[in-house]
Amino acid sequence: MKSVNLIKQACIGGAFVAMSAGAQTSVTLYGRVDTDVEIQKGPGGSAYQMVDNASRWGMRGSEELGGGMRAVFGLEQGFSADSGASTTPVFRNSYVGLTSGFGALALGRLDSATPVGSPIYSQITQFTEFVIHDAGATAIGTKVLNARNRVSNALGYQSPDLAGFVLRARMDLAGPDPATPNAKSPVKAEDDFKQYDVGLSYSAGNFGAGLGYSRDTKTGGLVANDFRDKVQAVVTYDFGVASVYGVYGRDRYAATASTRDNVGYWLVGMSVPRGPHTVTVNYMQREVQSDRGGRLGKLQAGYGYNLSKRTMPYVFFDREDPNSRVAGNLVTTYGIGIQHKF
Repeated sequence: MKSVNLIKQACIGGAFVAMSAGAQTSVTLYGRVDTDVEIQKGPGGSAYQMVDNASRWGMRGSEELGGGMRAVFGLEQGFSADSGASTTPVFRNSYVGLTSGFGALALGRLDSATPVGSPIYSQITQFTEFVIHDAGATAIGTKVLNARNRVSNALGYQSPDLAGFVLRARMDLAGPDPATPNAKSPVKAEDDFKQYDVGLSYSAGNFGAGLGYSRDTKTGGLVANDFRDKVQAVVTYDFGVASVYGVYGRDRYAATASTRDNVGYWLVGMSVPRGPHTVTVNYMQREVQSDRGGRLGKLQAGYGYNLSKRTMPYVFFDREDPNSRVAGNLVTTYGIGIQHKF
């Protein structure tokens, strides 16, 4: 009931904002509904299920302040289209900021959909292709790449495009979502937790590349298996008939005698667009931090057909081995669904 009331309040508030904005402030309503029916086979048997894939709706707006400066703001709420339930926390992002010739500055709950982007994750979305979506069975942003997309209590900056180069930087004081590994929220005062992310991207013609660095610190020091820092490189080239791309990264942890301090990961893939048709194939591996000898492996393939600029039926296949040292733990998923953007 609480989540329903929050949705109603947000809708009513959005309506008042849109009606009162007039010529001074522009407000845009947008969103995505993405649901599939899938068959998943794993160690425990098979399941036929309907799954939501990060459906969301939001409002974003701006006000012209003069001299090339604009105030910007936004709220984006996630929900499960298969059940109608809202996500926790209710808002995926919520921010206020300024844009000008100096770039963009924003404060709040930030992710790649905000004007400042996400230093690590924005390089993934810019230079690689997801198999349909980064959600559900095909999700890789958190599970494989540790791409540190969405953080609360954050201050972010994105530079203007300077001869193809774009710099993004972010600091947050509360840590990632509870669902993200090594979460430190709510933060204890004595921890004095800070998370830093910086990324430099370059685009020129058919070529693109990015380099990112992240670090976590706290006054009390890292405890066993806490995340320390990461380095990530991304590269892509569009050959016209297909785009190919690769990701390589290394995450470092405060390891124990039985766990890893350095966790490497990589991804290679290609996307082939043909008019309304798109085929995408990705393969990736990540070393298992809790098992010095284990590796996660994931193979994905997807096909989408664009009925319009906003509506896309799709099918996908995903095969995941969570740990190469554990027998009989493969999870295979086949799905068919529809994605609509508005």
